[in-house]
Amino acid sequence: MTLATLVLAVLCPVPAPAAPAPAAPAKVVPMIVEVRTAAKADAGAQAWAKELRAALEARKDEFRLAKPREKAELTVRIDSVGKGQGDGQVMNGALVMGETARPFNLSYVGESRPQAEALARNLRKYADQMKAAPAVR
Repeated sequence: MTLATLVLAVLCPVPAPAAPAPAAPAKVVPMIVEVRTAAKADAGAQAWAKELRAALEARKDEFRLAKPREKAELTVRIDSVGKGQGDGQVMNGALVMGETARPFNLSYVGESRPQAEALARNLRKYADQMKAAPAVR
């Protein structure tokens, strides 16, 4: 019997304890964003809003557009688009998070689509900066 036990011990070694599974990376929850223009905004502002919404929808892992009556974590307000220097244009807007609004101007030459895609690409970083900064009143 001891020989049989010894043979079984050699043939069927006790498995080593399993190492803990590597932690899966935390899944980023998409930020709920609203793109807003004034009701009577100019055609340039409306076109900018359309391009920005399309750019945000393409980044499904990072953003989700707010549904009607849903509270957005971040609102991108596009106030106006006007003529800049030379061939350039200027988009005036603001990032709004809670009670904090940060106005900005975006000067560019050419189409609004690449500019909207660049804004969408950097929007999470801007939102994180707004969260980290103390509220200024």
